[in-house]
Amino acid sequence: MAQDTATVPRLAGVCAEVPARAPPSALRPLPSGASSSALRTLPNGASPSGLGPLCFSWSHPERDLRVRAHGEALRREAGPGGLGALLASLSRADGVAWLDGAVDACPRPPGPWFGAVAFDPSRASWSGFAPVRFAVPRLLIWEDGLRRHAAAFAAQGDATRSSLQARLDDARRALERRPATADRQGGFPDATRAAAFQDGRARWAELVDLALRRIRSGELSKVVVARAVDVPAAPPVEGLLEHLERAYPQCRTFLLQGDGGAAFVGSTPESFCSLDGAQLRTEALAGSAPPAEAQALLRRPKDLREHEWVVEHIVAALRGISETVELPALPAVRELATVAHLYTPISARLRPGAGLAEVVAALHPTPAVGGVPSAAAVRFLGEHEHLDRGLYAGLIGLVGPSRAELAVALRCARIAGGTARLFLGAGIVEGSSADSEWMETQLKARALLDALEGAT
Repeated sequence: MAQDTATVPRLAGVCAEVPARAPPSALRPLPSGASSSALRTLPNGASPSGLGPLCFSWSHPERDLRVRAHGEALRREAGPGGLGALLASLSRADGVAWLDGAVDACPRPPGPWFGAVAFDPSRASWSGFAPVRFAVPRLLIWEDGLRRHAAAFAAQGDATRSSLQARLDDARRALERRPATADRQGGFPDATRAAAFQDGRARWAELVDLALRRIRSGELSKVVVARAVDVPAAPPVEGLLEHLERAYPQCRTFLLQGDGGAAFVGSTPESFCSLDGAQLRTEALAGSAPPAEAQALLRRPKDLREHEWVVEHIVAALRGISETVELPALPAVRELATVAHLYTPISARLRPGAGLAEVVAALHPTPAVGGVPSAAAVRFLGEHEHLDRGLYAGLIGLVGPSRAELAVALRCARIAGGTARLFLGAGIVEGSSADSEWMETQLKARALLDALEGAT
């Protein structure tokens, strides 16, 4: 499979409607705190015969959107110096030639390029992943509401309309033979969960104390420090994704398969950007509390200050590349099953000539995952965090002609070799304490721990 970044060819594609999956009543969200006991049990990465291996999954149940990418037609990777050029090429307006009619002749899919950008693309990434990687699938299946469609892709000139249509016909037959579901209980011992919650606490206290000293010296205003937790887990992919989708319908649930059997999976509450032409939507998400204390966030100076820094950074960065930037005067609260956050939606209209590459250059990483000042915070993390973040707190999602849907990769884990490594972060500002921020990471850990336990 070609991975050369020198050129990004124009794609050829065809679309068709395919059989829908389970009715909406079968996909209702789980009650808060519940676990699923009836989960699909296909092996990791498996798919019905005829679709090809599952390489990427993306869903946002609140919007009735679900995307699955099967197989790779081609892949492109880049280092930090080539990120902007790659993103510009992937999002060029004429990036797909539709062989079945005009672009508006039938529903067209999100993307079709899927992939991720590391928190710090200048550092080596995890085994099985690249710091910057995007691929186009051989087959992409998406649901938007009650209808399901499929699209087949190849580099322009490498396939004909009839050969791509044959691929869709194979997919239609495979989807008509839906896999059965099975009741399956799983989990790991209570002792494993207890150890996961306590492991590394002394090291965490030292890191938070150092961050607070740097804040008091004036070097930093905020820094987001993170820790990792390893738990034994080899969950069925379908069960894990379905549990996350049901438990966290407001979040973007994602799966990115790496090389060699590794997988990156999560359910993130934070959108990085939704881009459609010149119209951009993004958000600030910072300041956290248990759900029972959600409304109190609006009255807590520490959380309001932490949130305002993120808002100010995003707005200032966007004004440099936008004609207009709009946002409400005050934040709202976004309540999830296990944690609540302060939330401010932000919209902008980009200037002529600005696109996805400029948005990523301006905003990534935001203070919600790095800190303030941004460069000083990232430098502090590189020197003292001693954590290989890889794709954690990076970007993940879909890119296509003049559009993109990217999220910040949070509430996530890298799964490989029978172990899931969970990544958990907390923003440190004046007024933070090691104990309170540790408790915040415990709240955030529940999303993946519950899902791994329910899907195993």
